[in-house]
Amino acid sequence: MNEVPDPTGGWAKATEATANASKEAIQAGRDLARFLREPAREVIGMVSDYLTVVRFERQIRLSERVRHFLAERGMDAPTRRIAPNIALPLLENASLEEDDDLQDVWARLLVNGGDAHSGIELHPAFGAVLAQMTAFDVRNLAHIDSASKLAGRDAELGIWTFDLPEAAVAFVLARNPGDPSYPSPEVKISLSNLARLGCISSLGERPDGPQYILVNLTPFGQAFIEACTK
Repeated sequence: MNEVPDPTGGWAKATEATANASKEAIQAGRDLARFLREPAREVIGMVSDYLTVVRFERQIRLSERVRHFLAERGMDAPTRRIAPNIALPLLENASLEEDDDLQDVWARLLVNGGDAHSGIELHPAFGAVLAQMTAFDVRNLAHIDSASKLAGRDAELGIWTFDLPEAAVAFVLARNPGDPSYPSPEVKISLSNLARLGCISSLGERPDGPQYILVNLTPFGQAFIEACTK
């Protein structure tokens, strides 16, 4: 059977596809609105409209990842509302994040905040800090955190950074590093940013300023990592 030509030249199909995508974005906005306390939920309409026009695909992906992380905990909805002054900036930044790995970090932060049994209290600064990180920053911070956990109480002696971004190693577990090399310029910029954001501190500073060869996680950095992980 011959296919009937489309007199609109494909415009009708394109319009239908756009309408369906918009419906998905609106539904995603409604799903994410469940994390907001009353009476701020009505403002999600404005957020949904904006995201539908600008980047509805990212909002849809965020909603899907949030549902995935909730399902991992046996949950189908948040069990705790997040204050609007924390939730709204978090939702906006998370919905506009173009890097999938970073958006997953935002989704975990959101789910931890919406889980009454997570033991996590979202600090208003967490979202602002994450918004100023790159995926490279997050990777380096994760390595420092892993090395700190392996060192246990000895982590306070410091974490070597010369192998970043591939790995970090605790001072007490290093195999005779001798005279360790400086981190690469790219890594040093990343570590400087993490220090600026209050997540790490540099040990053994030199007269010409911190070199970030040996660092420590700060209490804020530890709390931030906990809030962004499972």
